[in-house]
Amino acid sequence: MLWSIEQVEGMLGVLKTSTDKTVIYKCLVKLRTDLVKDKDGIVLFRTAGGVPVMVRLISKLNEKIMEVVLSILGNCCTDEQACIEAVECKVIAPLITILKTIPNPLIQCRACRMLGNLAKSKKASLFLNVHYGAIAPAICHIIESTSAVQTRIMAFRVCRFLLISSQFYKHFLSSNGFLQLMRIFVAVMKNNEAPKESQQDIEVSTLIGLKRNQHREKYFEEVARNLEGVRSDIFDYQMLKNSTRNNEYVMPKEQEAIELASEILKCLMLLSAQQIGVRAWEVLSRNTSFAPIVYFVKEDSEQRSSALKILSNFCKDPCAFYMLSTADAIVAACELLMAVNMAKPLSESECRHCVNIISTLSADACSRSKIRRCGALRKLVAMIRDSHSQSERSSLFHILNNFQYDNISMELLLYEGLVPMLVRELNDYLTSDEDHHRRRREERMQGGKKRKLVDPTTPETLSKFSKTQESTIGSDFESPSSSPRSYRTTSPCSSRSMSPVCSNLLANDDDENYSPACSDDDDDDDDIKTTTTNNDSRESRIATNRAQPANVMDILKLIDEGTETIDDTLSDKEDLDELSSDVPPKLQQLRNQAGDTIDVIENLIYRITLMINKRPELGKPETLDTLIRAINIFGANNNFANALTNILLESQFFAQIIKHGVVHQLYQLTKVEEMRKDGFAFLETLTNVGESNYGKEELVRLLRSEADLNAQQRAAISVAYIIKSHRLLYQFLYDGNALTLLFDMLLRKKSDNLYADEAADAVTAMSRFTLGITLPEHEVEEPNAIICSTQLKSSTAPLHDNCDMRFLVHRDNDEDVNGVAVDVAAEETLSIGFNKQLLCDTSEVFNKMLNSDFREGHKGEIQLRDYTASGLRYFLHLISCHSRHQSMPDYAALLQAFEMSRVYIIPELESLLHERLIEFLDSHNCLRLLEWALKNYHAELTETAISYYLCATLSSQDKLLLFRAAEDSTYAREWFQLLNDAVYERCRSTGY
Repeated sequence: MLWSIEQVEGMLGVLKTSTDKTVIYKCLVKLRTDLVKDKDGIVLFRTAGGVPVMVRLISKLNEKIMEVVLSILGNCCTDEQACIEAVECKVIAPLITILKTIPNPLIQCRACRMLGNLAKSKKASLFLNVHYGAIAPAICHIIESTSAVQTRIMAFRVCRFLLISSQFYKHFLSSNGFLQLMRIFVAVMKNNEAPKESQQDIEVSTLIGLKRNQHREKYFEEVARNLEGVRSDIFDYQMLKNSTRNNEYVMPKEQEAIELASEILKCLMLLSAQQIGVRAWEVLSRNTSFAPIVYFVKEDSEQRSSALKILSNFCKDPCAFYMLSTADAIVAACELLMAVNMAKPLSESECRHCVNIISTLSADACSRSKIRRCGALRKLVAMIRDSHSQSERSSLFHILNNFQYDNISMELLLYEGLVPMLVRELNDYLTSDEDHHRRRREERMQGGKKRKLVDPTTPETLSKFSKTQESTIGSDFESPSSSPRSYRTTSPCSSRSMSPVCSNLLANDDDENYSPACSDDDDDDDDIKTTTTNNDSRESRIATNRAQPANVMDILKLIDEGTETIDDTLSDKEDLDELSSDVPPKLQQLRNQAGDTIDVIENLIYRITLMINKRPELGKPETLDTLIRAINIFGANNNFANALTNILLESQFFAQIIKHGVVHQLYQLTKVEEMRKDGFAFLETLTNVGESNYGKEELVRLLRSEADLNAQQRAAISVAYIIKSHRLLYQFLYDGNALTLLFDMLLRKKSDNLYADEAADAVTAMSRFTLGITLPEHEVEEPNAIICSTQLKSSTAPLHDNCDMRFLVHRDNDEDVNGVAVDVAAEETLSIGFNKQLLCDTSEVFNKMLNSDFREGHKGEIQLRDYTASGLRYFLHLISCHSRHQSMPDYAALLQAFEMSRVYIIPELESLLHERLIEFLDSHNCLRLLEWALKNYHAELTETAISYYLCATLSSQDKLLLFRAAEDSTYAREWFQLLNDAVYERCRSTGY
């Protein structure tokens, strides 16, 4: 039948004027059946002014009329304009009155359906805000009191649309709506057909202790067979592989019950995104369970994604810990991660939710036992190994950190390769150029090398050589079986921003309204449809992450808005995956504890080094290099340094440490002022091991391994660094030929020795810190001492006002030919005048030479063919002035002046020049001093030069150049012998 607007208006006129209830009822049924059944009919009805008429009729006390009116209004409210018109006619107040007072389930169902459609309208829902305080108790009362499934479905539908509002949410909780919801969910999912297991009486004596006539050794053998060993993954899996999941709950068979369970899951999705108070959790934990939700966490469940997300969201609340644990949520998550050949593989968001559940619940010792027993530890390690997401690896490391006191689990993790993964992650962290890595490094470096940052998750460092440290750390959630340090480090996945719940639910339901025809027959179809898993690329996920908002209302808008086309635009089909669809979280929100990741790695590495059974991976080069790199960046006031100390103390790693050259890397720490003390502490640790019987044997074995030259050289370098006992040092250097190996590395100019730089530093460290070889100290000039301004290199300036005698010397290479030359015999000689009386007063040798029958006295000149002009001028100037000069002459002039002071017996001048020779000694003139001292048999300067070769704090390259220059000297053999004698004599002087 096609209706015209005149016919509709005529029918409405009858409804306005008639007082006969039968006529009114028949008119209403006609309108509902023939007109208000599709979108065009609703628009025609609204245009004819039918909504205000229905609002007036809603107050009729006749329940039959009320039911039809509510049905018509419910259909009309699928139209946005009709919703606005209805609320403007003040339909909300009588609707709430009906919900409160009419116990008829059919009327309650119609009223809830209409209220739900009003709540779906964006504009009309604004008029409901002031009525939340009345709506929530009324809806909760209907849920609790009615037994009609359809009525409950409609009531939960209203809740689903209104729970987005925090105000309604508070009223809903205060009305015990959450408790009623969970009670109904438990009742719907309860498996009433499950057989009850009869509890058999078991004699305790048959389980524990010695059995009758059983030998003690047989008993202990039986106990040993049942103990969990290192391969506990095999033991646990074999023990539990035949165990079945709890069959206390099952999917209901009735279609209405399935729809009700689906609607409750949608409500739980919204509830889990909100913060629930402690009192609500207390009531829940005493009266209900999360086991029905956990039931959906299985391979073949269509609601798997929704259930995982609900549980993951609840993990954010510490008060939900008990209910999640008792529901065995962790077992379900572990089994899902371990499942293979699934028809529908886990999506990225599902994996993240599983990891979040495990991360939260693994703070409890019993939960950790369940993880280990179901074999999930191996899976977690494999996920870390295969993951390309830094955030995912971070979450998994947080889980493993909770196992740090579980030795059985730690042994298994180490067996599966935990140490290489930790080292790889730490190395990536230290070398990565990503912003969050670089920012975190800067934060730790701000105070890392000067003071220890206060970190509740890191034990205080009491001693460099301590093997155990005690620290009491408060955990976020205390459980009776939690370990002393099982603090909950909530995974990034448990962040509020990580579990977006659809706030676009209202918009998504615009095309999914309840069909009037279906509502008439009370068989509304809410088909649950599963959307296809979105397999975005990594780049698209990162792009999505950057756009992720933190506000809950904004997060809700990110759920997939695309729904399948529905032929009937008025059919109300709710898609459960709308609520469970997930998007990857924003990286910054994911890493709310981005800094905690490096702390977890630090703590795990340290805990591993404290275990009795040390894994060989701890002594590998990459492990040691990474730890030393971390110490260089963050300083030594952390557990990286403690872990390295524990590794150095283990004799089983000593040979690897020597071969890899770790000793030299540790010595480099002593060159940094802030870590100088810590560097020497590390070396002292190795000294304790190296001077032990095991250490001595290893060093001897390496020094004698002629087949492995590199090992020999590294052993010789390590001996120089760490052996402090002079007696032992002499044995290694002389009997073990270590000193020869060291000098060979330094003197081998034509071969590219890889360890020459290390040998140079080793010789310096041994000479300074073990043998105590030092350079003589020179007197420091006082700050206010007079400085002579005479230009010593000026060949024209006279050295005295009354020059009555002269010296003839060789001209310097850079000397000006137009000098003060008087009677110059050749261009190679130069005449320098000076005062005769001053010379005679200074030296008795000059006095005899110039005031007697010697040739010098008759001619008034002294020929010095073996000296240069600069050396003589400096010598003559010092006779009259002993002050320091602004520009000192070169070292050759100092040596010549020193030699002349000895030839002409001027003790004061000789002492002064001796000090200046030591003061200005450097790598460029050391060989010159040595050659002069050997040529002139000056023992003190020879010893000074040899000491400089051994203990001078030069760079490695400068020291190599210093040694290799001496190798070409005329006195190379004597020099080399003196080096050996100096080392051996210093060892013997205190070692024997």
